[in-house]
Amino acid sequence: MTIPLYLAVAQWTLLFAFGLLLIVIYRQLGRTLRKTDTAAPLGPALGSEAASLEYSRFADDTVQYLTPGDGQPTLLAFVEPTCPSCEKLVLALGTAEDAGELSGLRVLLLTSSPKSYLKVSDAFRATRLECGRILAQATAEAYGATSTPLLVAIDRDGVVRAAAPAIQLAEVRTLSRACLLPPAEAGSIPITAAAPRHGSDLEAAARPLEPTEKGGVR
Repeated sequence: MTIPLYLAVAQWTLLFAFGLLLIVIYRQLGRTLRKTDTAAPLGPALGSEAASLEYSRFADDTVQYLTPGDGQPTLLAFVEPTCPSCEKLVLALGTAEDAGELSGLRVLLLTSSPKSYLKVSDAFRATRLECGRILAQATAEAYGATSTPLLVAIDRDGVVRAAAPAIQLAEVRTLSRACLLPPAEAGSIPITAAAPRHGSDLEAAARPLEPTEKGGVR
């Protein structure tokens, strides 16, 4: 049986189109993998000076300025109300605060979302911790907040001692200790539990960051 010429042409055309489609998919996959491999690390560099920041405090809608290094150790939590892992971090921080484990620390929840978004999260509505909206994208860039949650430990001299996508109470306790320990001890704290993250561009593990790492844009 002889196949009509137009059917043979159609078959070869479909095969050519299918082969071309496979090539396009392969090249796109390669670009995606390269982008993932070179993604910016999460958090500021260990041992770097923490950047000053400006935020709108939700409690009274006033603009506040924070300059690390004023003698008070600080825990900064970069979180979003629509992020389930962030809710876990907010709850863990609240538990630690209620138990007096964050005594002497300044704890601040920072989000890029407007105040109205807090209503979507029971954890955010119930927290007694100070919470505010970041007023400048440069803040996220300076702290390498490429994904949330991100918890950053800053000592009394304004130096970053540890950073991790923490969500568990044990991780909160570890980061809070890093704020208070001498630099040599703070830098050696093991933070090994990998927490789920809200965002797709980052695969950084929950650990103190290396001095050579730099933050990216969220």
